[in-house]
This record gives sequence, C-alpha cells and structure tokens, in this order.
Amino acid sequence: MRFLKPLMCSVLAFCAFASNAQAQDMEEFKRRMADAAAMTKVDLGEALRQYLELRVQFAGPEVDYSLGRAYQRLNQCVDAQHYYTEVMVTYNLPEKNPIYQRAVKAYDEIASCGDWQKVYLDCEIPAGGYVLIDGERVAACWERAYSFSPGEHVVKLVDAKGKTKEVKHKAVNGSKEQRIHLAFDVEQVEIEKVVKEEHTYYMKETFSPHLYWGLIGGGLALVAGGMGFLAMAHNAKYEEQDFAYKASAAKTPQEFEDLSAERDKAMSRVKTGNALMGTFVGIGGAVAATGAVLAILNHVWGKERVEMTDVSAYVSPSQDGVAMGIHMNF
Repeated sequence: MRFLKPLMCSVLAFCAFASNAQAQDMEEFKRRMADAAAMTKVDLGEALRQYLELRVQFAGPEVDYSLGRAYQRLNQCVDAQHYYTEVMVTYNLPEKNPIYQRAVKAYDEIASCGDWQKVYLDCEIPAGGYVLIDGERVAACWERAYSFSPGEHVVKLVDAKGKTKEVKHKAVNGSKEQRIHLAFDVEQVEIEKVVKEEHTYYMKETFSPHLYWGLIGGGLALVAGGMGFLAMAHNAKYEEQDFAYKASAAKTPQEFEDLSAERDKAMSRVKTGNALMGTFVGIGGAVAATGAVLAILNHVWGKERVEMTDVSAYVSPSQDGVAMGIHMNF
C-alpha cells in the first residue's frame, strides 16, 4: 500500500502530460490546415504540397478530403478519387458523418473522369506571374496531363503587371490527348537608343584604353557569371534525376508525391540556370568581342587624330530573348 500513492501520482502526471501534448498537436493541426486552406487562393500547387506534408503527421479523414478537393481542383481526378475513397473506406466513418457525405458527393462528381480528355499544358510563366486553370491559381503547370471534363475550359497566363493571355479549350469525352502552349508573344518594337555620347578631341590613340579594356573585362565577367549559372543548372539536373529515380521506387502515394514535387522544383532550377547562362554568355561574348575589335583598331590607327566619336548602345527584343549591341561611327 505504501507504493500505491507514488504510483498514482506518476499515472496522473503522465495523463496530464499526454493531455497537454495532445492539445498542442491539435492546435498545430488546426493552424497548418488553416494555412493550407488559405494557400489554395494563392497557389493551389503549394497548398497541395502542404496537405501532403500534413498527412504524414496527421493522417485522417479531414486531411484526405482536403487532398481530394485539391487534386480535383487541379483537374487530377484519378488522385482525387483515391483520397475520396480513403475517406469513405479507411476510417469507418458513419454514413451521416459530414466529411463522409461530402466525400461521397465529390466522388460522384468525377466518377466518370476516365472518359475525360487529357490535356497537357506547356506554360512559359514570367517572373512574378501565375496561371489560372478554370479560375484556380497555380505558380507552375505540371508536366502530367490534366483531365478536362466535357465543356469549355479557360487557361489564362498572368504576368506580374497584370497583363494576361487567355486560351479557351472545348473538351469532348473520349477525344485524343492534346497539348496547349501558353506564353506571351514576343513584342516587335523598333530599336531603342539608350546611350548616345559625342566628343570632339585630339589624342594620339583612336580609342581610349579605358573603353576597350572595360568592354573586354566586363564581357568576360558576364561570361564567367554565365558559367556559374551553367554549374547551377548541372547540379539541379543531377538533383532532378535523383528525385525521379527515388520517385520511381516510392512505396506509398505520399512518398511519390513528395519526391515528384522535389523533382519538379529541381527541373525548374535547371530551366532557370540554362536561360540565365545563355543570356549572360551571349551578352558577355558580344561585349568582349566589341572591346577586342576596338583594341585592334586602336593599335592600327593609334596615331590618327580623331575629331568626333559617336557611340550608341541599343537593346531590342529577338526571337530568343533580348539582343544587346554597341554601334560606333568613326
């Protein structure tokens, strides 16, 4: 009997600790569910990622129903069916349970999605922009196919300044797969002169060494920066391949989705690194080449008297991006 009182105290202390930990977990669950729900209005793809992370720690009917709704809004009906089925089967909910009833209703809405048209979206989203797929906002288009129900669907590209480009597609049950490219058109504008300087002077050298050495040094610095972005792209490519390999060996839907999301991020870094590398190397090479030409001309004509130098730099859009050059009259 003398050991009974200490034992009871220990039991009560453990119960109090467990109750407090459970309350803290519930607060964290509610907070993270609210954050994910709010994110659906900003980036539905990011909200889906947050729900998948929540499921690892707080698997349950509320999380699975939210996952089903996110996949449904992203036109991924097979994945949506999976999580609606989890709600209806795994947790043994009574038929009058509100979450159970919502899952049944949502499943019925997409029950025939096997016949819906598969559509692939190739999106070129500018920095700060996003895409609206039937009004649902995402920061990136998936490489997997979207299932479009019969009827008209609207895909809209929006840039950081609110400029939009819209594509409408009418889906028909049983139609073959289709690919839609969504990007802003390259604007054709006249060359814009941004710098113009005129000087009249006498000197022994035709061109100032500060000019051509500055061009050569600056061009080489830009090329070096491009190589840095190329290295970043290569590293991201290795990460993409590693995540793709791990995803192919995933044992659970949650693990597959997590690894696929990481693979998509690595793929985005590859594209960004290659684009920046091409831009820096192209501009840097042009600038350095201009400096080298001026250095050669200066060596040949170094003792001539120069009365006027008209230097103008210009930028203009091209099919591959932006062209930059320097024009000189001498």
